[in-house]
Amino acid sequence: MSNRIISLLDLPDEILLIIFNKLGSFYVLYSLLNSIQRLDHIARSIHYSNSINFSIELSDGQVSTIDSDKLHRFCVEILPQIHDHIQIITLETTSIERILLAAQFPNLNTLVLVGFSPDILSSYFTEKSPIIHLLKEQIKFITLKIRNELFNDISYTYVCERILSVCEKCIYLDINQSEMVRSSRFSIDDHSQNICYSSYLHTLIIRVEKFDDCLFLLDGRLKNLSSLTVRVSFIERLSIITDSREKLFHLKEFSLECPRFSTAYDCQIVRLLHRMINLKKLTLSFYIIRLKVIDGIDLNEKILCHMLNLDKFLFDICAIMPTWQTNDFLSTNDIQNTFINWKYSQVGCSIDRFSNGITYCHIYSIPFQMTNFMYLTNSIRNDYFPFVINVTLYDTRPFEYDFFQWMSKAIPLLKYLTLSNFLPQVKKLENQSCIPYNHLVRVRFTRAHIDYVYQFLCHTKAYVPQLSILKIQYDKLFTVTNNFTNVTTQINCRQLKQLLFDEIIVYPEHFHDYFPCLTK
Repeated sequence: MSNRIISLLDLPDEILLIIFNKLGSFYVLYSLLNSIQRLDHIARSIHYSNSINFSIELSDGQVSTIDSDKLHRFCVEILPQIHDHIQIITLETTSIERILLAAQFPNLNTLVLVGFSPDILSSYFTEKSPIIHLLKEQIKFITLKIRNELFNDISYTYVCERILSVCEKCIYLDINQSEMVRSSRFSIDDHSQNICYSSYLHTLIIRVEKFDDCLFLLDGRLKNLSSLTVRVSFIERLSIITDSREKLFHLKEFSLECPRFSTAYDCQIVRLLHRMINLKKLTLSFYIIRLKVIDGIDLNEKILCHMLNLDKFLFDICAIMPTWQTNDFLSTNDIQNTFINWKYSQVGCSIDRFSNGITYCHIYSIPFQMTNFMYLTNSIRNDYFPFVINVTLYDTRPFEYDFFQWMSKAIPLLKYLTLSNFLPQVKKLENQSCIPYNHLVRVRFTRAHIDYVYQFLCHTKAYVPQLSILKIQYDKLFTVTNNFTNVTTQINCRQLKQLLFDEIIVYPEHFHDYFPCLTK
């Protein structure tokens, strides 16, 4: 066999494209533009000059800035050569102005803004902004990836208002890019009731505080809105907004997600859905306290029969009922039978009768396409959740080793885990293989037995290379780490950047030796 070293230029274009696609357009342009003619030609192709990402997003959600020398070369040499090709730019806070003023960008229509503080972000959406003409006349698609610790509800709402009032040509606004369940939200007040008008916007993806905020956005001020994706913090039974029966003829897609229990299914959710008679796609995810199950019959009679044009229906619905109110013989087969002749997707189902007198009946579309799964129990073992990143575990039966082994495979992208279970594990076997959680960033132990702390902090039980945030009771952490001396937990603990306790703690002297990466 020949020992000849293969040069990059010996490879066919098809192989080069595979390699360059892994680098991303920023590094392809920086490395290849104005180089050898063949590589320069590839770099200038529309595939690499159409969209450029100037942000570096780290695994813990932080944003790193571009090297100043690289940025200088882009602004002085590269962007002036390809500016007429660029349609999409992703920017972080330190480089936005320099990049957008480096050339004309006649075809730029999309901005993705990453890691901005509310003050800096708002300053660009004013009449004095150096990029105001671009925002007003040219930008049609805006996505904000915000850091939760920088925003509160007031600043989040203000930024929403500024964008909608300044970006007159904007047709797409996504301001729900945070992966965290507890995030800043849009909320109406006396000031905002007279703002947020747009004649152009047709797609809005947003987080709101309460259901009234959702009704507010659908009161006609966004008159051409055809797609609304809204995450509501809570759905209240009573509304301060005048009840409207007006049909939402323009709305073709609607997605509603609420992570908290609500009793307002019939009086709020169903009533709003009755106004959406032209929907083609509907997505629902919520947890309802009521006296009977929500099944295929209920969905058909209360919602779907009013939507004759509906083509796609995705859902994740859990009904929480007092056990005495339900049929003791009600089974998953009984629920599945109500979906016979169901024209949408396959349906998964679980029923849990907990020892506290509460029954959960959980129904969801398969394949599961949501990113959150609240109240995952031992009963759900047969399905796959490829897009889920945020999970809450709850049960009144122990979570054993085989459950976590299944979870690692069934939820491969898991990043945020909340665990609530008082009961100790029963099957405490030795020599169990280590379970990988390759993307897990944060674990919250809320009312959790200490066995589950061992399950995730012992490096022989869990491989957690990305774990950086831990919320836990101090006494449990003290015990598991043996006063911060236990070697088997030190590997997983030494990478932690943030520890969250419910109480104020005076740490022992050697505490930071055990947690060297903690933010001080």
